[in-house]
Amino acid sequence: MLKTIMKMELKRYLRNPIYFIGAIVVAFGVYSSVSPYLTIHYFNDDGEIPTLVEYSEIDDADIMDGYIPASKKEQYTMGLEKIGQIMVDVFGISPAEIKELTDKLEKSNMSFTEIAEYMKSNYSFYGANTYFYESKMKQANAEEANHYIETSLKKHTYSNYFSRKYADYLGVYIIFYAILIFAFLFIRDSKRDIYELLHTKPLKAWQYIFGKLFGGMAAIGVVVGVITLLFDTIVMLHGKAAGFPVSFWDLWLAVILYIIPNLLMVASVYTGIAVLFKSPLPAVPALVLYMIYSNMGSQLEDGSFGYRIRKLAILVRFPDVFFETMTPPQAVFNQMFLFACAILAISLSIAIWKRRRVY
Repeated sequence: MLKTIMKMELKRYLRNPIYFIGAIVVAFGVYSSVSPYLTIHYFNDDGEIPTLVEYSEIDDADIMDGYIPASKKEQYTMGLEKIGQIMVDVFGISPAEIKELTDKLEKSNMSFTEIAEYMKSNYSFYGANTYFYESKMKQANAEEANHYIETSLKKHTYSNYFSRKYADYLGVYIIFYAILIFAFLFIRDSKRDIYELLHTKPLKAWQYIFGKLFGGMAAIGVVVGVITLLFDTIVMLHGKAAGFPVSFWDLWLAVILYIIPNLLMVASVYTGIAVLFKSPLPAVPALVLYMIYSNMGSQLEDGSFGYRIRKLAILVRFPDVFFETMTPPQAVFNQMFLFACAILAISLSIAIWKRRRVY
């Protein structure tokens, strides 16, 4: 009976045009987000590296643009230069006074946050620390950029770095897709006549819940598998053409670690709400809010505002520049905890459905 329900759900999805339209949107959305990282290569000369002027461009710049992370000292120097220039232009302070101030701040070894407090207290200059964070990237020459690429690839393969960016954007698109698609799992069964019929048939609760849930997971899994195979092929071809080390399994491992537990949690929450309220529709706003919660930023230790994984988050993000991505602290624990909570939600769904059986 379990296999029958799973096959039935999968067939229903394959007959639903929204399933295919959504899958295409996910594939194109992920490609538009990660395609810049498919242009990373060694530079032949400095002429290949453009000079970016606008802050928005520099803020989004990465190694494919010829920009590399600035050291703390460089960040410090560039930040003070920007602060000094603003004080000359806006506050009308003389260049001589600015030089005296920046020299004093450099010798003080204060942190970015401490400098911001000092400027606020003594000059009514607010938000000085933002100019240091704006200076996190610097334009490199071809030799510096190539050295940075070479050093980074000694630590991990190109596909390993790419897998994190891939998991980042695939996670966002596929969760949105799952919130839409999983609604079809129970929408038919929530009709009064079918709902009552299901609860009078000799169908075990665990067979129904597992059949529905894993039928939906299988349908989403097909989409994730096809898209991952497509991107894996592209990454392997580009990596080898660029002379980068690659591995076929990097993207698949990222999917297993950062995507599957999240999808299982979404499916289990959908199942629980559908069984509890006899309709899957209340799950849609609840999961949208859950997704927003998972993607919310917070204040970091250095005073900046950025991403930090939240408890039970259904998204794992990798916002750092390409070669600086790393697994967020507590991410592995969060994924394990998600899996455990998903199992608990499924168990509760089975118990609720069983109590409503008519014998």
